[in-house]
Amino acid sequence: MPTDTTTKPEASATPGDVAEARPKPKSGRRAGWFILALLLVLGLASAVVAVWRPLQVTLTTQAATQARLTSQLEALSTWQATASDDLSALEGRSRGLAARINQLGPERLTQWALAEADYLLRTAQRAAQLDYDPARAALALDLANATLAPVSGSDSLRASIDALRAQLRSLTIPDTSALAEELAQATKILQTAPLREPGVLPSEARPPGWRGALQHAWQQLGDVIVLQRVGSPVQPLLRPQEAQYLRQQFALKLASAEYALRRRDTTAAQSDLGDLEAWASAYLDTSEPAVADALATVRRVAGLELRPPLPDLSGPQEQLATLRRTTAADRLP
Repeated sequence: MPTDTTTKPEASATPGDVAEARPKPKSGRRAGWFILALLLVLGLASAVVAVWRPLQVTLTTQAATQARLTSQLEALSTWQATASDDLSALEGRSRGLAARINQLGPERLTQWALAEADYLLRTAQRAAQLDYDPARAALALDLANATLAPVSGSDSLRASIDALRAQLRSLTIPDTSALAEELAQATKILQTAPLREPGVLPSEARPPGWRGALQHAWQQLGDVIVLQRVGSPVQPLLRPQEAQYLRQQFALKLASAEYALRRRDTTAAQSDLGDLEAWASAYLDTSEPAVADALATVRRVAGLELRPPLPDLSGPQEQLATLRRTTAADRLP
C-alpha cells in the first residue's frame, strides 16, 4: 500500500507572531545617544564660557596695566634723559665756575667777599631802620658773617656782627597781626555792649549765691526809689540819635587804633585806645563780664610798646670800611 509522502502545510502564522519575528528598529537608541551627546556638548560649551569670561577680563586688565606701565616707563626714560642733560649742563657750569674762581685768585675773592659783606650790612641796616624787620636784619647779618669767614683780619668785625645779631634775636617784638585780631574781637563786644546813661555809676558784678540774690533785690528796690538832692541839676538822657552817633564814634576810634597798631605807631595807638577806654567807662555798662574783658584787652594793648628800639647797626659798616682800606693798602707794592 503506497504511502503518502506529501507533507501537510503548516498552520499559517498569526499577525502577532509576524510582528515579533521582525527585527526592532534602532531609531530610539540613536535619538538617545544624540540627545546625550548634545547635552555633553552644551555642558562643555557652558564650562568653556564660564572659564573664558574671567580669563578675558583678566587679560583685558593685564593689557591695560601693561599699557600704563609702558607709558610710565617712557615718561621715566624721557625724564632720565632730561635729567642727564641738566646734570651734564650743571657739571659744565660747575667746572666753568671753578675755573673762574681759580683765575680770580685770593685777592679777587677777598675783594668780592668784602663787597658782598658791605651789601649785606647795608641791607640789614635798611631792614632795621626803614622796614622795622629785625628778623630780616638778623638774617642779613648772619650771611655777612659767613661771607667774611675766609677774609683774614676780619675777626673783630665778625665778633661785632655776632653781638648785634644776638641783640636782634633777643628782642621781643609784638605780633601786630595777633594784636589786631584781639582788638577786632574786643571791637565786636564793645559795639554791641549795652549803653549806660551818663551820671549813673556802673553796677558791680553780682556775686554768686544768696549774696548775689540780695544785691539784685536791693538794686531793684533802688530802681523803684530814687534819692536825689534838692536843687542838683538832672543829667539829661541820651537821645536815640546821640546813642547811634556814640556807637559810630566807637567804630571810628577802633578802626583808627587798629590802623595805628598795624603801622606800629605806639603814640597814635595809645591815644586812640585811651579815648576808647574813657568813652567806654563813661557810656557803656562795664558790669557785664564780656565788656570788662574787652576793656582789659584794650588796656593791655595800649600798654604795649609796638616798636621797641633796635640796636645801631652802623658800627660794622665803619669797621668794614677800615678793613677794606687796610686790605687795599696791603696789595700796593
